[in-house]
Parts: sequence; C-alpha cells; structure tokens
Amino acid sequence: MTDKTILIIDDSNTSVLLMDYALKHAGFKTMLAYSVKEAFERMKDDTPHLIILNLSMPEVSGFDFLGMVKKKKLDHIPVVVISAHDNVASVRKSKELGAVEFIPKPVKIDIIIERIRELIA
Repeated sequence: MTDKTILIIDDSNTSVLLMDYALKHAGFKTMLAYSVKEAFERMKDDTPHLIILNLSMPEVSGFDFLGMVKKKKLDHIPVVVISAHDNVASVRKSKELGAVEFIPKPVKIDIIIERIRELIA
C-alpha cells in the first residue's frame, strides 16, 4: 500500500468506479469527484498527489479545470487527462494548460498505473 492519493474527476459513474477499483488494487488511495466543483471541495481538506481528469463534463469542462488549477496555485499537482477526444487540438490544449499526460479512451489500466507510478514515485 502506498501513501499516495489520486483524485479521479469524471462525470461517468462507471469510469470513476472502474478507475477507483484499479487504483486501489494497485495500492493507491483515491478521492472521487463527479464534477469540477466537487473536485475543488475535496481538495480543500486533502491535497492529492496526482489528478486524473476527464475533459468532457457538464457545467465546467476539464479544460476549464486546468485553467482554474493554475489560478488557484495548485499547478504543482500533476494532472493526467483521460479523454475520448483524442485529437491533436485536445492533446495540445491539455498540455498547454498544464496536463503532464494525455491518455486516450478506451484506456488500458496497466498503462495508466505504470505512468502514474512514474509521475509520483
């Protein structure tokens, strides 16, 4: 078991639960948020070591979240974007806004786990 905490932000209950299960099975602690607003509420009490972010969410998008992270001085937390919008523009914009990694959906859990371990070792 590790003491590293990962915040998962996705509006899809299925995606959150699958990622939560996989990360816990790999030994990480998790925090779950189904919206950007909920994510910032969770981070008031506990700062994660890494954030997994879906881009397509209602109300506030993943792109908006990345911009807010910079404004709130939380950009020291690595953000891994996981999205079905696997196109050059989305990848570029994610990286420009501070994401350290962009992983297209459908995801391969072993690749995500390996990359997370590299980022927060």
